[in-house]
Amino acid sequence: MDAWLNAARNNLSAAGFVISDDVSHDESSFSIVARRSRFELTKFGFSETFFTFSEFDRLRIRDIREFSEDAYHYAMGNKTIPLPCGLFESVWSYAVALAKSVDEQVLDSIRSETPPKHWASAEIPVVYDQSRRKLYYFEKTPLWGSAYYAGFRKQIVRLLGGIGEV
Repeated sequence: MDAWLNAARNNLSAAGFVISDDVSHDESSFSIVARRSRFELTKFGFSETFFTFSEFDRLRIRDIREFSEDAYHYAMGNKTIPLPCGLFESVWSYAVALAKSVDEQVLDSIRSETPPKHWASAEIPVVYDQSRRKLYYFEKTPLWGSAYYAGFRKQIVRLLGGIGEV
């Protein structure tokens, strides 16, 4: 797991993300938080992107949903642009669960269930299953936010995909 996480960290750093280790938020703690703030014309203003990592021995649906929500709240509370979301400001939170073991039901949920909807922001759960050495994320495109989901998937693959995958 450490090799995969270090490779992800290097990819994020090379892409301009600022990396923080062992971050606490409310009652949660994250192994790594990567944050990048920049102006993006395709997002119609400032875009703040967070990749938040936590490790799990065995990942359940409830665990990934709670982790994704915590990571999203962390991102919203730690954005650096003072504008409200939707007013030339957006926040994108990728909650990356690193799991030693994941049930097929959890993976099906990640791939097929639409993540929670938010205004000018998103929470995108991602799972790296160590036993399969594979990355999982939402594979569909919902109507709400459809303009962004292809970009979310491309970013996940570009920054996290292919690292140690079989």
